[in-house]
Amino acid sequence: MPTLLKNIAERSNSEAQANLAQKITKSMDLMRADGGLERTYNSTDEFVDEFSKYIKISTRCDADHIADCWPTKTVTTTDGETYDVSKAKTGKNLNLKDNKSNNVGIILADGATLILTYNPNAGIIGDGDTVTPSFADLPIGFGRTKKFAYTTSVTDPIDFVMDVNGFKGPNSEARNGKQYDIRSFKVAKFSKGCAGNDISGIGCVYVPPSYSPIKARTDDMKKWDPKYDKAGWAEDNYWAGAKKACDDIGMSLPDKSKLQSLYEAGKKDSSLGLPTYDFFWSSSEYGAGEAYTVHFSNGGTYDFRKDLSDIKVLCVGD
Repeated sequence: MPTLLKNIAERSNSEAQANLAQKITKSMDLMRADGGLERTYNSTDEFVDEFSKYIKISTRCDADHIADCWPTKTVTTTDGETYDVSKAKTGKNLNLKDNKSNNVGIILADGATLILTYNPNAGIIGDGDTVTPSFADLPIGFGRTKKFAYTTSVTDPIDFVMDVNGFKGPNSEARNGKQYDIRSFKVAKFSKGCAGNDISGIGCVYVPPSYSPIKARTDDMKKWDPKYDKAGWAEDNYWAGAKKACDDIGMSLPDKSKLQSLYEAGKKDSSLGLPTYDFFWSSSEYGAGEAYTVHFSNGGTYDFRKDLSDIKVLCVGD
C-alpha cells in the first residue's frame, strides 16, 4: 500500500506541476498580447506589479518575507540538506547565474505557491513574435513518464520553484533520481549544482523547455553573433538565442562533436535521460548565417539557417 500511494502521489504532483506551468504561461500570453513583454523590467517586483493584472494573486511576499509565502520554513534539497526558505532572496539563491534580482513569493487564488524570479537581462517578446511551445516528460509513478503540454517561449524571462502539494510532505526536491513535491519550473531550485541531469563521465546536461531568439540588428546581436550582424541578416537569430539560454544558467552550447558523443552515450544507455529525437543546435557554425545541428534519432549532423525556430537546445556544464 505505501508503494501504491507513493506512485499515486508522483502522478498527482506532476499533474499539479504541469497545470501551474500552463496557468503561468497563459497569463503571460495575455500580458504579451497587451504589450507587457515588449519592455524589460528593472526587478522581479516591478515585473510582478504588471503580471498581477493577468493572474489572481491572494498573497505576495517581498524578498525579506519570502518564507511567508511558502508552506514550510525549510525544505530538503537534492543534496539531502535542510534549506532555510527565508534565504531564497534572489535569483542567484535559486541557482541562477548572476541573477541578483530580488525574488517574489506568490500564493495564487487557488492556493498554489511559488517563489518567482525575473531576469532583467531577458529580451523583449512582442505580440507578433513567434511563440514556441514545449512539452515536459514528467514522472507519473511505476517508473513511467508522460509528456505534458508545459509552457511556451513567452515565459523565457522568468523561472520559479513551486510546492505542488502545499503542507503535505515530504517537502523535498528531487533526490536519487526520484521527483517529490518541490518542483522546478525550469532550472530554479534551492540546491546548488547541476541544473539538469548530472551524468558521470559527461557532466551536467540540461534541455531548456523553451528559449527566445536574439532580435536582428540589435546590440544583443552584436554580442551573441557579430558575424550574423555584420552580414546584415534581417531575421531574428534562434542559434544565438540558444547560446544565450545556456549562458544564462552558467552552461554552454556544445559543439557538434560533443553533441554527437552525447547522442552515442544516450544510445548506449537510455537510463541517462538524454534526448532520443529532435534536432539540437551545436555551437559549430557553417558560415555567418548557418550553424550545425545534430539529430538525436541518428546522430547525423545537418546545417540549418540560424533563424529556424523549431531547433531544440541542449546545454552542458561542469
